[in-house]
Amino acid sequence: MRDMTEDLVGLVPPPEEPDPAGGGLPESVVLPEDYLHFLSVYGVGTFDMFLHVMAPEHDNEYLSVRERTASFWSVLARMLEPNPTVEPLRGMLGAGAGAFDPVAPLADSLRAAASVAVWGSTDNGDLCLWVVPAEGEDGFVLVIGSRFEDWYEYGVGITEFLHRILTGDIRCPAFPEDFPTTGVQMVFGDVVAVADLPTARHSFLTGDQYIRVMDAWPAPWKTIQEEQRKQGGTESG
Repeated sequence: MRDMTEDLVGLVPPPEEPDPAGGGLPESVVLPEDYLHFLSVYGVGTFDMFLHVMAPEHDNEYLSVRERTASFWSVLARMLEPNPTVEPLRGMLGAGAGAFDPVAPLADSLRAAASVAVWGSTDNGDLCLWVVPAEGEDGFVLVIGSRFEDWYEYGVGITEFLHRILTGDIRCPAFPEDFPTTGVQMVFGDVVAVADLPTARHSFLTGDQYIRVMDAWPAPWKTIQEEQRKQGGTESG
């Protein structure tokens, strides 16, 4: 697997003060070296206000690989519980346990894997997993849609997936058409915002920066315009 962390640096500048990304995982959970290298450069954060990259462990459970992976298995188990509406149909048609249950094939393949780890998520609730099918085999990125009704496999490493998603070389059907954002990251004091402009570069925000943007939403441009007016007034005065 290719480590494309340095390629990402050329595409998206890492934060000056990355959000620390430490912690360990159970021995049964494997994360690739390129992902660990990425965390040492970028830390925990969000690409283009949409795609969140987690740490092995984090104070925020939503940014913790350990917690999100455990939560994922719990959600999957609940989705596989018998459905009173579906069970009679299975009986009438003589169908197996997996019939009418779109998540069953996904669950079967993941249960058989040597390692499964949730390393990323999106604002829409999609999940990004690192799956190692069997010991000694290469892993792959698996994106699961928010409703667990669709999933997409990419035979690349995590950093290559991130780079190719941001450059448009990979288009994941689970993600919206307006991601990645073609916007310019603009910083005025404590305000960080992403603007939809044609000559854009991508953004990577730490947790604190992301929260500040969300607090300023839905009108970050109002704040930016105020800052621009202040700067213009200072220059003209």
